[in-house]
Amino acid sequence: MKNWLVVANGARARVLEEADGGGYAHVADLVHPASRQKGSELEFDRPGHVTSGAHGSGSAEYRPRVEPHDRELQHFAEQLASMLDAGVADGRCAGLVLVASNPFLGHLKARLHGPARDRLLRSVAHDYTALSDAELARRLAAG
Repeated sequence: MKNWLVVANGARARVLEEADGGGYAHVADLVHPASRQKGSELEFDRPGHVTSGAHGSGSAEYRPRVEPHDRELQHFAEQLASMLDAGVADGRCAGLVLVASNPFLGHLKARLHGPARDRLLRSVAHDYTALSDAELARRLAAG
């Protein structure tokens, strides 16, 4: 059981495991293309929508406004957090290091549950998804 390094932004995540002799072994690569779409392309709800009440009369229902792009970030964070929670619960992961862009790092940390949250060793607020494994190791070692 080794530590996992999670390198993510709102659209892409790499989950890496510390390899014997240095470097990283890839555990998973996740892609969430909806996070890169324009908000207008993600909009599903209509303003002024009226829902039916229990007795058939319409009622205006208040729903807090969540921007479509934020909704997709939250969805991807939930998907990634579920995978990390399962890795910890199954005993495949000893500890977690999260390296993610803001605000995605906050979304991800908020969705980690019990044991996975307890195994969080370090979090870094940077988008290193485009870096090679060697450059990633160098930057993380530097600070």
